Amino acid sequence: MVLMSGVLGLLLVGILVYAVVNQGAGFIDPLDKADQSVSDVQKYDKLDRDHVATTVDYSQSPPVGGKHAGAWENCAVYTKAIASENAVHSLEHGAVWVTYRPDLAAAQVAALAAKVEGNPYRLMSPYPGLKSPISLQAWGRQIFADSPTDKKVDAFLEAYTQGPQAPEKGTCDGGTSATGPLQVAPAAPASGAASPAASAHASPAASGHASPVASP
Repeated sequence: MVLMSGVLGLLLVGILVYAVVNQGAGFIDPLDKADQSVSDVQKYDKLDRDHVATTVDYSQSPPVGGKHAGAWENCAVYTKAIASENAVHSLEHGAVWVTYRPDLAAAQVAALAAKVEGNPYRLMSPYPGLKSPISLQAWGRQIFADSPTDKKVDAFLEAYTQGPQAPEKGTCDGGTSATGPLQVAPAAPASGAASPAASAHASPAASGHASPVASP
């Protein structure tokens, strides 16, 4: 009995040690693990996922999720502002959106671009009015940084590019590569008379925007 108790005790200790050492392999939620790897990450849950044909007044700036356009923004490096409504759709597909103040030093912009170029699930654009030099957004997750060399920038990209936060793992290509604010399509007239198009207000302004491509 004493020997059996000793064996069971050692077995229990072994199980506990295995659980602690391998907590990332099923003993901890993948999203929790990702969140723990990024310092100062801001988390937002229960975000709306509806498609809309209008601009959206987002609670966060830049937005991290919520209602969005039917077309996602192709993952690329943009030198002009893009519509938040399209970028949010990219976040839904598992992309990370890197944004920076338009007055950020050219060397820092280039350093950020090097982290984005060539990755099919990262996009980057200037964002007028950004409260910090740099911010990174994934669906429901966000950080602010002063420099591309801040360790949390790489940690965020590693944790959330096609990460467990994405509610819909989809492509980040085949959408739109337009820049500028979302152009709101005119509502269908009730009496056959033409109605004027509404003006965009939610996204940073740049140049005109093409008609969105509906997602599957």
